[in-house]
Amino acid sequence: MLLRPQLAELTSAERSTAMPVVDVTEPIERTTRPGIGHVGPSVVNWPAEVNDAADTTKMTGGCMCGSVRYETAGEPFLVSHCHCQSCRKHNGAAVVTLAGFKADQVTFTGNERKLYNSSPNVSRAFCGDCGTPLTWEGDGGDLGLICEIHISTFDNPDALVPTAHAFDSERISWFDVADRLPRYEGFVDDNPPLRHGPEQRLD
Repeated sequence: MLLRPQLAELTSAERSTAMPVVDVTEPIERTTRPGIGHVGPSVVNWPAEVNDAADTTKMTGGCMCGSVRYETAGEPFLVSHCHCQSCRKHNGAAVVTLAGFKADQVTFTGNERKLYNSSPNVSRAFCGDCGTPLTWEGDGGDLGLICEIHISTFDNPDALVPTAHAFDSERISWFDVADRLPRYEGFVDDNPPLRHGPEQRLD
């Protein structure tokens, strides 16, 4: 989840490299300290160059087998990569990317999604038939109840462009993304970002 308001507007250079390119050809040394946590909500000013390409005010998606479907209404409050251990464990992935919505912006149809209470007041949804991880759901502070959806479950994930990295302090040491987005130690906007772009190689 990606808590904290007001994600700073990206510079033109950052917007030009907003689409992530993964570079895992060499190990990357890690200097930031590990921590425990998850991603939380924030408000984002979407770059016009990105928004003009696709309408994100009404989107659909669902699990791999199609038994759980959803529709969103309105813009997400944030789209961000999350490196926290809990999100990575839920997805079995090196990093996850989430689009955050207020709970009343999301409507589920089809079969009932299964919910796993991963921590107090936090549920992670998945399909009971095919096992696809779907959401992080919980308290978003001033936003109320929120539902953060894994973007690869959207029918058009290309329309959802990440604007930050959360919990870079828990990033797997051999993995990074070749973009210039801000990296936060914990929640997005909880503190100033650690840096913009990948961690400098020491080799």
